[in-house]
Amino acid sequence: MPDANHTDPAPEEMDFPETLRITIASAEDAFDDAVAAAGAAEDGEQTDAVVSFENAEGIRKLLTDRRLELLRSLMGASAESISALADRLDRSYSVVHDDVEVLAEYGIIQFRQEGASKQPFVPYETIEFDVTIRAPIGGSDTEAPV
Repeated sequence: MPDANHTDPAPEEMDFPETLRITIASAEDAFDDAVAAAGAAEDGEQTDAVVSFENAEGIRKLLTDRRLELLRSLMGASAESISALADRLDRSYSVVHDDVEVLAEYGIIQFRQEGASKQPFVPYETIEFDVTIRAPIGGSDTEAPV
């Protein structure tokens, strides 16, 4: 049961890392990385924020060209509201609202609450894509006949 006397800090008061890394990692590797990051945080070390996907398809579905445009715009300057962001991008409110909600679900966008208005912002200075491609274990699956 939530504690009525406890309130979470507003997003702008939180200490976000400078960099968000978006990676491809197995669920096991992502869990191991999260445990290591939690240990580092307990020791007072600043680590990057990480959002991991199990495959490239997940990244492609999340980060469409329009969503990347939206992120760039918010990284340049936060928006007074989702409506103001839609106007800035010259896109419909409903499409921008949907995109903002999806990006917020992954923690890429945060909101300040100002009255009835949700003010979206990106708390990171940099968003990096960390994609590593390795040869399959045991050699190539598509070896040419000799």
